[in-house]
Amino acid sequence: MRKPLALLAAAVVAATFAISAPVSAQATSPTAALEGAINSLHVDDATKARYLESVKALPADWQERAARFKARLGVTDSAWNDVARSAIDPNDYQCGDTTLTAWLDARLEGADFGTILIVVLLGGLDVPAYDALLFKSADEPQSYGENGEYTTTVTHEMRDLKRFWDITSDDIRDVAMHSDALKDVGRTARVLEVLWGLPAGGGTGLAELLTETLAEDPVLNADNPIFTFNAFAFTAEGDPDPVVQGLPDKIVMGDGIMKGMAAIGLGDVATKSILAHEFGHHVQYEDNLFDSPLTGPEATRRTELMADAFAGYFLTHKRGGTLNAKRLLPAVQSFFEVGDCSFTSDGHHGTPNQRLASSSWAVDLSQDEQKKGHIMPSLTFASLFDAQLPIIVKPDAQ
Repeated sequence: MRKPLALLAAAVVAATFAISAPVSAQATSPTAALEGAINSLHVDDATKARYLESVKALPADWQERAARFKARLGVTDSAWNDVARSAIDPNDYQCGDTTLTAWLDARLEGADFGTILIVVLLGGLDVPAYDALLFKSADEPQSYGENGEYTTTVTHEMRDLKRFWDITSDDIRDVAMHSDALKDVGRTARVLEVLWGLPAGGGTGLAELLTETLAEDPVLNADNPIFTFNAFAFTAEGDPDPVVQGLPDKIVMGDGIMKGMAAIGLGDVATKSILAHEFGHHVQYEDNLFDSPLTGPEATRRTELMADAFAGYFLTHKRGGTLNAKRLLPAVQSFFEVGDCSFTSDGHHGTPNQRLASSSWAVDLSQDEQKKGHIMPSLTFASLFDAQLPIIVKPDAQ
C-alpha cells in the first residue's frame, strides 16, 4: 500500500501530466481529469451533474492561468506539492523522511484518491494561503494556532524581531492562515476567481464542489493540517500587478505547521523558529540579498538557508530571542524537520542536514558575537554566510 503522502504525490503527478498534455489528448487534459474525479465521487447523480456543470465555468487554459498567477506573486509552493526529481544527485545526500513528515503522513491515512485529485486540480491546497495573503487585513486582531495558543508567542516575537534587525520593518504585518476559508463557499470562490481570472461569481459552483467534497471526506476535510501546513513571507514592493498593489509586507503563519511541530514535541520554540525564518526573508528583501550568481534551485536554496541562519542568530542572541541551552536544541531541530529533497524545484529549501548545518553555524556565530555585546549588521552577517555556504551544502557522502 502506498503511503498517504505518496498518494498525494501521485495525484500531483497525475494533475501535472494532465496540465502538460497536448490539447488534443482529451483523456489527459486537466478538465477531463477533473471530470473523471467528480464521476468517482460517492454522491448522487444530481450532485454529480451539478459539479460537472460547474466545470463549464473554467476557461480552457485554467491551469496555466493559475501557474502564471502564482509565479507573478512569487509565493513558493509548499514542499509537499513538489515531486520533481533531482538534478543534483540525491544519492550524495542523506535526505529522508523526518519525524514531521511522518506525522503529516499519518494525517492523510485513508484519504480518498478522488478527493485528493479534486483538491490538487482545483488548487485547494492554496486557498487558505491566498485567502490570508490577499483578503485578510493585518489591522484586525490575529489568532495564531487552532485555538489561539500561539498568539502571544507570535505577537511578542514579531515585536522583538523588528527591534533586532537593522532594516525598515514597521510596515511588515503578521497574519494567520486558518483552514476555515475552505468551509466558506464565498471565501473559497473569491480565491478561485483570482487564481483563474474568473468574473465575480464565476467561481461559486467550483467552490461548492471543493468545499462540499472536503466536508464529506472524514480524512481530507478542511480541518486537515495539510491545508495550512505552510508559512511564508511576502512583499509587493515594485510589483505593478493590480491584484497585490496596496498590500502591506506580510508574514503568513499557518496553523498546520505549528500543530505539526507541537505534535512532535517542538512546540512554541518551533513557532519562534518559523517566524524568525520568515522575517529573515524580509531582511533579504530590504537588503537586496536575493541577487547572486546562482540560478534555479541552488539560488533558492541559498536564500532559504540564509533565512535559517538569520533565524538561528536571532533566536539565541541575548538581545534577540534569548533561547537558553535547554531550548536551543528544539529550535535548531525545527529547521532540520522542514528540510526537503526537492532538488530540482525552484522552491527547494535545502536538505534536512543542510538546514541543520546553516542554523547551527549561525547559533555558534551568535554565541561568539553576543559576548561583544552587539548585534552584527545584517549585510555583514549575509557576507559571512555566503562565505560559509559551500561548507553548509557540501554533500554528506564525502
